[in-house]
Amino acid sequence: MSLQGLVDATATSLDGARALFGQPVPASGLPSTSGLQSLKTDLGAAVDTVPATWRGGGGEGYKTAGGNGVAALDTVVGADRGVGPQVVTASNESRDGRSGMNGVVADTRAGVNAIAPSTDTPAGKTVLVNHLEGQLDRAKALLTTSQQRGQMLAAMIRSAGSGYGAPMGGGGMPMGGGMGGGGMGGGMSPLGSLSALSGLTGALPGLSGSSSARRGVAGRGAAPPSSAARIAAGDVSFAGRGTFPKGAAAMSEAINAALDARGVTDPVARKRWHDGYMTLVQRESGHNASVVNVSDSNAHGAQMSDGAPANSSRGPAQCIPTTFAAYHQPGTSTSIYEPVANIAASMNYVMARYGVSPDGSNLTARVSQANYASAGGGY
Repeated sequence: MSLQGLVDATATSLDGARALFGQPVPASGLPSTSGLQSLKTDLGAAVDTVPATWRGGGGEGYKTAGGNGVAALDTVVGADRGVGPQVVTASNESRDGRSGMNGVVADTRAGVNAIAPSTDTPAGKTVLVNHLEGQLDRAKALLTTSQQRGQMLAAMIRSAGSGYGAPMGGGGMPMGGGMGGGGMGGGMSPLGSLSALSGLTGALPGLSGSSSARRGVAGRGAAPPSSAARIAAGDVSFAGRGTFPKGAAAMSEAINAALDARGVTDPVARKRWHDGYMTLVQRESGHNASVVNVSDSNAHGAQMSDGAPANSSRGPAQCIPTTFAAYHQPGTSTSIYEPVANIAASMNYVMARYGVSPDGSNLTARVSQANYASAGGGY
């Protein structure tokens, strides 16, 4: 498959994934509820005002029937009030899911446009393939999350709807009948279509051995990944310096991959972290993963294999080895220069050291180096 073919196949899969959410219908509850409540009130008042002169079977029958009607309406109104909020939630979930997928599509397009000029080299092709894989991973995460939430909402609505006195029908929430149906070409399920594009690096001649098929998670030819959340300082590798792509597009890709590794899927949270770290990485390293600081107070200790003092700040976010080891992200490289591993460790560090929220809502307030509107400073 050609590089353009991979881009086109990714675009098709992402468009199909976005279409699953449909156009959300604004909902504020069930419109029938207030009318049924009024009817119940009116019927109750009518029953209560039956003239005392109404005697015999007719009068009693009217009261009994009216009372039964009030009770039935009360049941329906109660069921409406249970179902209504879940309908609103389902509508909001659909809206948020589509918004998140719009973000994935927009980020994919922006990344492709930024990386395209460098795709005349194997390294540039690899960066683009890694970018496409990362965006597919984001889409799969969004779909999986929406599927899980939809199933829970469907169960809640069925439970609340049991008050209507009749079985609730099947059907999916809020994504058009669940994840298994709906075509995306060749009868393939949406998640299957996205998964089919995994391992894209091997699909291009000349790239299969040039880097990891996973966006930085396997080290991109530097040190192997580790499943440990904390590694020994002696296990930190200094391999790969000078081999990683540099520039804003490459760092944007690495930041997104670090967020993937950390399991951040919410579009708003991703944007906060991404924008803040684009500023931080620019200030720390000029978007260059190979930078090592040999002149500040951290630069001491024995000379390591990269020629720099052991404790020097290294990589795009300028981590020192002990910090990188202490806050290592499971599944990422043990090389301090590998951009995804370096940035993910930095994110873990600022959460622990400065109390940055996992959703990044206070990142720029707690870490001035990530705040483009401030003068910045060390972190």
